[in-house]
Amino acid sequence: MKVISLLAARCLLVLLVPFLASCATYRARPIHPGTTARKLGTRSLSDPRLLRFIAAEEHRAGPPRWNLETLTLVATYERPNMPLTMARLGEAKAQEITAAELPNPTLSLRPSYNATTTVPSPWKVGPVVSFLIQSLGMRAALEARARAQAQAAREAIAVTAWQLRGKVRSALLALWSAERAASLSAQELALASHYRSAVAQRYRAGMVSAAQLNGATLAQEQAQLGLAAGRRTLRLAGAALATALGLPVTALRGVHLDMAGISHPRRPGRLGPLIHAVLTERPDILAALARYRAAQAGLRLAIARQYPALNIGPGYHYDQGDNKFILAVSIPLPILNQNQGPIAQARAARRVAAERFLAVQAHALAQIERAEADWRASAAELASAQRVRASAAEMRERRRVEFSAGQIGRLRLLGAEEAFVQAEQGALAASVHERDALGELEAALYHPFLVPAESR
Repeated sequence: MKVISLLAARCLLVLLVPFLASCATYRARPIHPGTTARKLGTRSLSDPRLLRFIAAEEHRAGPPRWNLETLTLVATYERPNMPLTMARLGEAKAQEITAAELPNPTLSLRPSYNATTTVPSPWKVGPVVSFLIQSLGMRAALEARARAQAQAAREAIAVTAWQLRGKVRSALLALWSAERAASLSAQELALASHYRSAVAQRYRAGMVSAAQLNGATLAQEQAQLGLAAGRRTLRLAGAALATALGLPVTALRGVHLDMAGISHPRRPGRLGPLIHAVLTERPDILAALARYRAAQAGLRLAIARQYPALNIGPGYHYDQGDNKFILAVSIPLPILNQNQGPIAQARAARRVAAERFLAVQAHALAQIERAEADWRASAAELASAQRVRASAAEMRERRRVEFSAGQIGRLRLLGAEEAFVQAEQGALAASVHERDALGELEAALYHPFLVPAESR
């Protein structure tokens, strides 16, 4: 009996040693809110790790130019959206590992002691090792579903990156607009001040009424209010850009932002081939297609599970002095159900995934058509605003010549200058509309347009 017990212990040790050697170890990674809060407040564009990341992504050494492309990389690095998406990809890859693993055998020990029989031995002991043989096609279905889920997670990375670019683009465009609007408001205030001074001189000379002076004073005060509002909008736009980048506002102080891509964007050419390609290759469409494939693999798995898995358990028993070798075979009996409930659920899930794919594709087409229509209308609006500005500029030059020749007074010249500033403000508003629409077209087509026209 001692020999048998020793043999069983050795067998158990042989089975446990590789198990213990391959076991993972747990390491705690606590999160300290105070530490993470301090790190949030110290983020900056001069972080060496951030600069190395940008250099690696752009395949270019040296200090980066802070344009839309590099600022998008900053948002990718600093904001939690991308790390969260990457973590979900890691989770999906872990599911692939799980799907590819073979089921572990089961070791069973059921020692028993017969108190009524002591000769030759009251003991009955021995190991039984059970092996699960899965039903045909089950492993392939598990692996196919895991692969499809991982592919959906990979496409989600591209979707997240483009969404981050959209947030940075909108914030950068708002800052570009606010800077120019504040500059025009300052010019408007200067002209209003000059106009009031000229009217005040005429009022003192008795050439105009007090009502005209009050009107000029009111226009000056309104211009001051407009400049204050413009400066407020500018500060908010800077804060919004910092938020889009995942940085504190102080990180953008003194940083030169390259806005050439917004000032002189690349104009779209023929959109037909690009639209056709996007409707089959856009990352969110590919992600929806991968989710459909996962649902289809789930149906395949549910159908495979209607066939019972076989459990084979070879073993050895030392049975009261006798050496017995056994082969246990067990199989579920599918007489009460044939997994029809899960199969029906899987069929419904596949139908839902198919409809979601069609919905995503239809949404993409609608988004593209809406963005294209908006851009074309905005481009026409901008062309009209530019014609008005050109006419105002021509009128201003004519008034300057007439004023130099002594043909008109200063008030008429200031009126022409004011009309030109107002035309500039209208052209700026139309430019913002056009670039905003171009940004929406960029988001719909997953193709950059707000980059400098000369870049390739």
